[in-house]
Amino acid sequence: MNVDFDTYRKQGGYSDKTINTQNNNINRYKSWCVAQSINPEEITYSQALQFIDSERQRGVANPSIINEINAIRVYFDYLQESGIIARNVIKCIKIRQNTKRVLSEILTVQQLEDIYQNFVSLPVWEFTSQRKCELHKRNTVILGLLVYQGLTSGEIAKLEAGHINLMEGKIYIPATKKSNARTLKLQANQILPMKNYIEELSVISCQLLEAQALKSGTYNLKTTAYLFPTKKESSLICNIIQQAKKLNPEIIDSRQIRASVIMNRLKSNNIRQVQYMTGHKKIKSTEQYRNQDLTDLSKQLELFHPLR
Repeated sequence: MNVDFDTYRKQGGYSDKTINTQNNNINRYKSWCVAQSINPEEITYSQALQFIDSERQRGVANPSIINEINAIRVYFDYLQESGIIARNVIKCIKIRQNTKRVLSEILTVQQLEDIYQNFVSLPVWEFTSQRKCELHKRNTVILGLLVYQGLTSGEIAKLEAGHINLMEGKIYIPATKKSNARTLKLQANQILPMKNYIEELSVISCQLLEAQALKSGTYNLKTTAYLFPTKKESSLICNIIQQAKKLNPEIIDSRQIRASVIMNRLKSNNIRQVQYMTGHKKIKSTEQYRNQDLTDLSKQLELFHPLR
């Protein structure tokens, strides 16, 4: 190969901005090698791990370290294709991208129960219109699916009335791109609100569609097939969480609620059962919760090694 490193990357489709960022990361790597009396082009696998350890000790976040290693990997690809080195040891380095956000507080089963009951028990005079009263019925059902079944916003958006079997007290959760399909048990106190909501679903759907029509000028008929017709499910969930937070300040967001449901399940079920109930496609996703001591997660993240 008779091209320089910049030309090599431009031919590979890298933008000037990306090349500049890569250069900064590669220069940082080279500076470390010089300080350690290591030839940057002859670094060993073990020495590369030492570089990563030094970056973590320097306080560099895991995503930034991943970017550094990716830039160095491109540099070594160039060296290998140019015949300067025989083997790209950086390709052997795989950094796990699972330094998850710190969950400041995991809610107990009783706290989750209180969140739902406080929301259900709101008196009718809290609602200034009949429409808001009807929407509260919908929001109650959705909140129940969050605190009892631990569903995600994407899963809630795909639910249809036919997925609910009130006689058996079960709900079918369709698969999404990120989760598997499964059938879960409904709690007894979910049944009546869900029954009332389904019976009035056509009326509430029409109200929502009319509101959407006023804003957009057209009806989105596709929403009528779903249990919770909306254009943006994430905003809907966020609004419900904000309402519940006024009654229960310990709530952070829907992700905290889902993590709490998973952690509570792990206390009384084996990991394969929890994987099924949670819809995780891979057991590793469930293991992350089992292996984390969330009472001191901040400390664990500080000690987490990117290559373990």
